[in-house]
Amino acid sequence: IVYEGDEAKGLHTRVFLTKEGLPTYEAKEIGNTEWKFATYPDTTRSVVVTANEQNDYFRVIYAAIEDLHPEWKGKLVQVGHGMMRFAEGKMSSRKGNVISGAELVESLAERIAERFPNTEGLPDELATSVAVAAVKFQVLKQATGKDIIFDPEQSISFEGDSGPYLQYTHARIASIERKAADAGVVPNPSVHAGRAGELERLISRFPRIVRRAALERAPHHVTNYLLELARAFNSYYASTVILDDSPETPYKLALARAVRTVLKEGLWILGIAAPEKM
Repeated sequence: IVYEGDEAKGLHTRVFLTKEGLPTYEAKEIGNTEWKFATYPDTTRSVVVTANEQNDYFRVIYAAIEDLHPEWKGKLVQVGHGMMRFAEGKMSSRKGNVISGAELVESLAERIAERFPNTEGLPDELATSVAVAAVKFQVLKQATGKDIIFDPEQSISFEGDSGPYLQYTHARIASIERKAADAGVVPNPSVHAGRAGELERLISRFPRIVRRAALERAPHHVTNYLLELARAFNSYYASTVILDDSPETPYKLALARAVRTVLKEGLWILGIAAPEKM
């Protein structure tokens, strides 16, 4: 059984059942999709992420499925992505430099733990959480569809452009909030009478950024935004004493809490934990 492609639509001809009656990968994709919609009948969209090499393949598959199930037209989405390689060169099984995701996380966790100077060391669970953040963020910050260049050293930097940097900023604000609670300071956004500054404007953009990332299926919009927000807060923190005796203290604390909330929600969207302490 052969699907006759339409070259004008970018669809090539593919075999779905061999002459022996055996299903090819194409036929199995149909079965898999039917299983998805039978198992999750309320599904509004099915998104499959593959390497770019599969783009033409999935165009044919989805055209065939929509011919069989016109009710699913518009619900099937395939997102093509590039391949991942290290900054110093491509991974290759022939060269023996292939590393699994688990091995990469374990290696980064060990290096992260070594960077903390306290004598007790960093708890294994937290080190692993930071390592996972390092890997996920390095992948997601690069535009969808392009090759992923992974730089291990940059991925675990606490000085910016990394997942651990965002986690550390979140933990820093959480520490400020704990000190405020001990001092009996309550955040109050209504005591500010001045004009909105950079932090306020950045916070207000969060819903639009998330919507754009969802519509374009481009998580790098979220990563770029969170980096901009974290840098703006750290710059603010370097020039402003948040917990002092001024009348603006409750507002400054409320602003810091708002930044932390956005960082936490943004990291959650990316599948990254937001530790309270680091």
